[in-house]
Amino acid sequence: MAVSVEKLYRNAAAPYHMKLIAGRAGMENLIEWVHIIEDEDAATFLHGNELVFTAGIRSGTMEGWLIHFARSLYDVGAKALVVNLGPHIREIPKAVIAFCEQAEFPLFTIPWETRMVDMTRDFCESIIQAERVEMTLASCLKNILFHIGDAQTQVLQMERYGYLRDSAFCFVCVSLNSEIDERYSQDKKVLVRQAQSLAQNGNELFVHFEFQDFLIFVLTEYSQEDVEHYLFNYLDSMRSCGFFSKIFIGVSEVKKGLLTQEQNFQRAMKCCKLACKMKEQVLYYKKIGIYQLLLAVDDRALLENFYEEVVGKIAACDRENGTDYIGFLKCYMRCDGSPQRVAQELFIHRNTVNNIIKKIETITGADLNSMEGRIRCVIGLYIAELVAPTRKTGGSGRGL
Repeated sequence: MAVSVEKLYRNAAAPYHMKLIAGRAGMENLIEWVHIIEDEDAATFLHGNELVFTAGIRSGTMEGWLIHFARSLYDVGAKALVVNLGPHIREIPKAVIAFCEQAEFPLFTIPWETRMVDMTRDFCESIIQAERVEMTLASCLKNILFHIGDAQTQVLQMERYGYLRDSAFCFVCVSLNSEIDERYSQDKKVLVRQAQSLAQNGNELFVHFEFQDFLIFVLTEYSQEDVEHYLFNYLDSMRSCGFFSKIFIGVSEVKKGLLTQEQNFQRAMKCCKLACKMKEQVLYYKKIGIYQLLLAVDDRALLENFYEEVVGKIAACDRENGTDYIGFLKCYMRCDGSPQRVAQELFIHRNTVNNIIKKIETITGADLNSMEGRIRCVIGLYIAELVAPTRKTGGSGRGL
């Protein structure tokens, strides 16, 4: 877990006489570690999301050293700079202030009497403590969800850190559609880092954990509107990072009560799996309609049998003959069984529509003119998204 620049500054401003000079807009940047660097070449070894201290020992080696140093830190992903004013750098040049302000790169100063080593130790301890807290919270929440240990003990532990037993929770389940290689873990870190950064802009209560192959973000005390706004911003940030097409997200409802979240968590998981199969970027449990009923069926064999009785037979015929009767059936259901509307949408003759309907009825034994026959087909098409992800079901997107 990382700590925001704002939080580090808030704790250090008075005891260390730390002053913000520029870049206030970047105060929500997250800091994962702290370094003292005096050589700009060493900046290339940073991983990103660091706060850097410098006394500017090498500032006399070249004109404009500090602006060059600040830019090099920004380019490698550092998130803030603290300058120890003294014999090497007596004041901050205007060009540096202007750059940091424009780049939203927080720039601070501390007096020469302040020991950088004391500050770095305190900052690192804060980061480590924050990581311990999140690990504790994630462990407690998982124990509650999976009924491990004493639930009341876990609740009391979470209440110590601001999570009340009647707090409202929303689970955001993220699937990273990427090859599991050496970059996979780094990609996950980017997803988590951005999720945490956005969450802390409005609420410092943020927990994440991994379950199976999914990342789980836990949003606390968000309204449904807040959740949707958060995910809009999250996807926008993922687009700028090049991850937009790689992730699929399932979102639970907003539900109160620490001890009543198991079903809510499972719904987020199921929505995410459905989003992956349907290639939908985000699916909200609250908005998936009939899928709410289908996802509640734990007996997968029941769903598979229902699918095979009608839609499965049509899909098999399509595979064997290169037809697209599934696509036709979807269109037929969208058009409320009107041959004329189907003919207009598919640009085919009405007689052709009637012939295809007869063929489908012969294949399945279903009467498409009856209410029961149509309902079975509609439900079968929805189930296809759950149990037949590799089969072509005519078109893409949700259900019908």
